[in-house]
Amino acid sequence: MKTSKLYKEERAEVIERMEGLVASADGRELSSDEQSNFDSLNEKVEELNKMATRAASFEQLQATKAVKEITENTPSEMRDYSFQDAMNQAATGRLSGLVKEMDQEARNEARYTGQSFKGIAIPSTILTRAAVATAAGNATEVMSWTDQLEANLVLASAGANFYSAVANQKFPVFSSINSGFVAETGGSAPAANGTATSLTLSPKKLISIVNVSAEAIAQNASIEAALRKNMAMSVAATLEAALLAGSDVANAPTSILADAATTSTDAFSAATAIALEAAVLDAGVQLEGARMAYLLDSNSYTAAKTAAQVASVSPLYDNSDKTVNGYFAFVSKNVGGAGGSKDIALFGDFSKVHIAQFGGLDVIYDIYTNSGTGEPRYVLTSLVDGDAVQNDTAFAKSIES
Repeated sequence: MKTSKLYKEERAEVIERMEGLVASADGRELSSDEQSNFDSLNEKVEELNKMATRAASFEQLQATKAVKEITENTPSEMRDYSFQDAMNQAATGRLSGLVKEMDQEARNEARYTGQSFKGIAIPSTILTRAAVATAAGNATEVMSWTDQLEANLVLASAGANFYSAVANQKFPVFSSINSGFVAETGGSAPAANGTATSLTLSPKKLISIVNVSAEAIAQNASIEAALRKNMAMSVAATLEAALLAGSDVANAPTSILADAATTSTDAFSAATAIALEAAVLDAGVQLEGARMAYLLDSNSYTAAKTAAQVASVSPLYDNSDKTVNGYFAFVSKNVGGAGGSKDIALFGDFSKVHIAQFGGLDVIYDIYTNSGTGEPRYVLTSLVDGDAVQNDTAFAKSIES
């Protein structure tokens, strides 16, 4: 049987022949021979319609079968893998069942990420899938680890691109491309001024430590959701603290805020916001296709909430839409570093930001560090990175002096 696409293409050719007959008649009635030929072609079209419909129906059945096979062939990896089981087996040092199988998969996967596992290895295929946690007889679907991670990144909410389970990523960057008008004849072409560079994200090791007793891991059936959520929250907060720090953090991803163009040293206000927007637009960032937004620390957020765009008429911050000057505004204590008393704001095109989580997780059960109090801890290692292309032109910042 041919594909539905081939039947449709054949039908189109027959219809073109019918159109040729009508065109050749030039407005007159078709002759008996022409009419007979036309009717024969019309019957061919109807037959091809039926064959295309039959083929399309069969293709749909094949697609449904493929989806079913994928679902049935990977139920355990998708639904049954438990972080709780992995951490429990890390405590005992005895791997078995699905945890052992996935540990091996993660180590095979590490050939592409360069990851080195010292404890229980959890592969990226698990991190990107939801799970079903069972407690007191009730089954509850738990978000995947990467979904939890992305959900806790305010940068992702602002429009940053998030990638999971990847190897090194390289993004092309083109800048200063010249265009110009030339005469119909003669004249000269615009000077070649375009440059092509790239942004490469590569794994940075991020360590998360949590104190959890072996009894809690072994006995508390509802701990699965808490483990996934809080592990992802911790990784997200640490990653974002580096990406939004006032200066680059050692061994961490490059700070987006630190590299942004400095526009103002005044307290955040309507005038400051306009200056930030003008700086980014003047640098050549196009609104079309961009994801423009503000990131504010708590001080700038307070200033925006209490400031007027037009005195007694319009507030700077729209409480309904959560916007500043019509652009979405997000708040994070990580902007500029927590605990400061100065207004700090970042504005720009967050489609230029790329954040990646590489490979899987490494889970180590540590009974020695806190042995004096008998409180074991789990050490989790993940690989992450993030940065922005054209950082100094796509973003502007204001830091109150």
